[in-house]
Amino acid sequence: MTWASDPPMTLDSDQRDSDQLAGSVLDALAIDRVDERRFLSRVHEGPARRTFGGEVAGQAVLAAGMTVPAGRRIHAAHTYFLLPGDTTARIEFEIDQVRDGRAFSARRVDARQNGRTIFTMIASFHRDERGLEHQVASLDVPDPEDLPGPETTFGGSAENLAWARNFLNTLGAEARFPSLPARALAALDQAGEPHQSVWLRSRRRVPDGFREQAACLTYFTDALLLSTALGPHGRTLQDGTLQFATVNHTVWFHAPIRVDEWFLYDQHSRWAGGARALCHGEVLDRSGRLCATTMQEGLLRPV
Repeated sequence: MTWASDPPMTLDSDQRDSDQLAGSVLDALAIDRVDERRFLSRVHEGPARRTFGGEVAGQAVLAAGMTVPAGRRIHAAHTYFLLPGDTTARIEFEIDQVRDGRAFSARRVDARQNGRTIFTMIASFHRDERGLEHQVASLDVPDPEDLPGPETTFGGSAENLAWARNFLNTLGAEARFPSLPARALAALDQAGEPHQSVWLRSRRRVPDGFREQAACLTYFTDALLLSTALGPHGRTLQDGTLQFATVNHTVWFHAPIRVDEWFLYDQHSRWAGGARALCHGEVLDRSGRLCATTMQEGLLRPV
């Protein structure tokens, strides 16, 4: 099982909305509808690479959302990564209409490639209702406008700057880091806490629909999360000492959010052991509203 837990690395321009950039994040998630409950992904140009897990999860969220009654929004997506994906082959998404109740709809999504099931998801959708409200999460970092860009943040290390450029260009995002992430600290031979945070936004606009925004948010939530567990250990996912993969990933959607506007992704790793790690994330918008919560279990096996 060798899913990519971060997007594959490529070089590109780093200017927002540059003509040299590919389309929006939603373009990366593009799927073709074959029939009522069957969809196909598109292929990537270039050599075969491991598929970024967030891409397949985002496509599954998009596909499942097309099969539910109008007015029902996704509130939970529980995903399992079973086999590695190949970027040069199309992925078939088959939707099982598990249940449509008075307020909730449940869908199962199986993703198959080359005749094998590589990914599965159970997703739940809910019609809008009013209820009790509270949250504990809050913003406690500087605004993105008050933080330097990656060129400054990582300018003291050529290795870290190259990593940041590649990561963000491939992800199709802008970022501001309140402090150095675990990956950057490890490259400087430093350990840190199992915690990191990043302001993110898509470089290109994404359509207004909740389904499209939720699919793109799912894509973003797979980025960096597993590396949070490496903070205390001074390692990186790219240093050749670990076999790594996302095993399962869950997103709970609490409130609408725009991924083409700045949002904070705050990440903690609460535990690691037995060649696995558990990581937790909270997504907050600029107003401090908690818009999503994530949990991810990943493989971190010493080699």
